[in-house]
Amino acid sequence: MNRLVKFLLIAAAAAVLTTVSASAEPDQATQAIFKNLMAATVSNNYDGFIAETDATLKAAVTKRMLERVSKELEPRARQGYDAHYLGELNRKGYRVHLWRLKFKDGGDDALATLSFKDGKAGTFLLQ
Repeated sequence: MNRLVKFLLIAAAAAVLTTVSASAEPDQATQAIFKNLMAATVSNNYDGFIAETDATLKAAVTKRMLERVSKELEPRARQGYDAHYLGELNRKGYRVHLWRLKFKDGGDDALATLSFKDGKAGTFLLQ
């Protein structure tokens, strides 16, 4: 295969991959719940946080737990961050959405995982 044909095949594959990754976004309801959970976590708003969760997650997350996470996250988030949607998985009946959080303080990125079923968050993890 000559170099021009190889180049065209590689360019076409790159264009397809770029189009697929650029169009991958969660639906508006999922995006809204993610934003609400992030805002509630950063601001230590327990009532706002549990308003978006199912009964299992409500029972698992205490005010003290949210306070500890918020205390760690708030200083970094206050400086700003970008949330880049990575995609969706199906796991045990839940739709699992992943975001990369890139903080403007230049520190480590974080992975946000939101499991979603029947309009409520089943898990929300920041790693």
